[in-house]
Amino acid sequence: MKYRLLDFLVCPGCGGALKATVFNEIQIAREGSGSAARCRHSCGLQDSGKEMSDCANCYSYEIEAGILVCSRGHIFPIVEYIPRMLPDAFCGLDNFIKHYRDRLPLEEIKREINGKETRRFASIQKNTQESFGYQWLRYEFQDDREDREIFLSDSQLSEKELQGKVILDAGCGMGRYTRVAGQLGGEVIGMDLSQSILKAYKQTSDNPLAHIIQGDLLHLPFRKQQFDIIYSLGVLHHTPDPRQAFGNLSECLNEQGVMSIWVYGTAGKFRDFKTNPLKGERRKYVNSDSAKRIYWLIVSAREFLSNAVRLVTTRMYLPLLYLLCYPLAALGKIPFLKYLTASVHRNWRVRLQENFDWFSPQYQSHHTKEEILEWFKEVNLCDVSSLNHGFIPKVGMRGKLNS
Repeated sequence: MKYRLLDFLVCPGCGGALKATVFNEIQIAREGSGSAARCRHSCGLQDSGKEMSDCANCYSYEIEAGILVCSRGHIFPIVEYIPRMLPDAFCGLDNFIKHYRDRLPLEEIKREINGKETRRFASIQKNTQESFGYQWLRYEFQDDREDREIFLSDSQLSEKELQGKVILDAGCGMGRYTRVAGQLGGEVIGMDLSQSILKAYKQTSDNPLAHIIQGDLLHLPFRKQQFDIIYSLGVLHHTPDPRQAFGNLSECLNEQGVMSIWVYGTAGKFRDFKTNPLKGERRKYVNSDSAKRIYWLIVSAREFLSNAVRLVTTRMYLPLLYLLCYPLAALGKIPFLKYLTASVHRNWRVRLQENFDWFSPQYQSHHTKEEILEWFKEVNLCDVSSLNHGFIPKVGMRGKLNS
C-alpha cells in the first residue's frame, strides 16, 4: 500500500479518517510517477514522520504490513501490501496476527473477529468471496491486447479521457482492466471483495499509479466526490443489492465525473426486449418482428433453464463444480450447442472460467436496459450511451454526472 492511498480511504463503518501504523515497508526506485497529484486531504507520508521532498517520492514507498485505525477504533490490516477494508478482514490471518502480536491491539481484534458486524457480513458475502477467490486465483490466461480492446469497448471509455484521471475499478477481479487503465495514463484504484486482490496486486505492482485494496461495494471505504471515472464491468449483478451498490459508487464521483457499468441482461417484456441494441452483425438475423419474438422466447427459455440449474450449482462444493465446468468448456466449441453454455470464447481456459463464473456465485441478478437507465436518472447521470451486445443480453451504460 502506498501512503498516497490514505488521501482516498476512510473507515467503511463510520466514514472517519484513517491513520496508518506501519510494521514493515520497502522503498522502490520508481519511474513514471512524475505527474503524481498532490493529496487533497492529508499527506500520509508526512504524517508518518518522513521528510516530504516531492509528491512523486510518496509513490516509492510500499507498506508491506501494518494496520489502519479510525478515531472510533475500527482496525483494518495491511497484509502483503494490500489494505483489507472488510469487517472480517482479520479472519484467516492467523500468521499475520502471530507474527505481529506484540504490535497489534489483540483484544480489539478479537472483539472485531467475534463481533456482530463480522458475523453478519460473513453470512451475506462468504459465498461470493469464496467463489470469486477460487475462480480468479486459478485463472492463468492473459492476452494484453484483448484485455485492452474489451476494456475500451465494454467501458465505452476512450484512451484519451483516461489520461491523468483518478479512476476506480469497482470489482477488479484479478486486475486485468486495472492494469489497462493504469497503462493508459490514469491513477487507478482496483477494489475487489475476494482474494483475487493478490493476483491484481501482482498484475499492477510495476505501475506506481496503481493501487489495490480489498473492499465491499455496499460499504465503500472511500471519501465522497473524488473519482473522475468509475467503471464496474460485470460486477454489480453479483452483489446482494446492485442498485444500492450503484448508488454508493455514484456518490464517489467528482463533479462532471463519468460512470460506466455493464450487468447481465434479461429477456424481460417483449416490448422492451425488441429494442435492445444488438451489434450490427447480429441485427441481420432478427430483422423482423417474428424473428425477434422467437429470439426473445429462446433467451427467456435459456434464462429459465440457467436459473433452475443454479439452484443446484450455487450450493455445490466449489472444486466439484469447477471440474464439471470442463465439459461445458468443451461444449463451447460446438456450433449452436455452444449457446447453451455461458461462454463461447475462442480459448478453452476462458470458457472454463466464464462457465464457473456463471454457475458458482450466490448472487446473480439480471436487468433490463430500462431499469438501468432509471438508476442513471436517479443519481443525475446524463448523456447516457448504451453498449451494443450479442445475442445474450448485456446491459452496458455510460453517463456523466450533471452537477
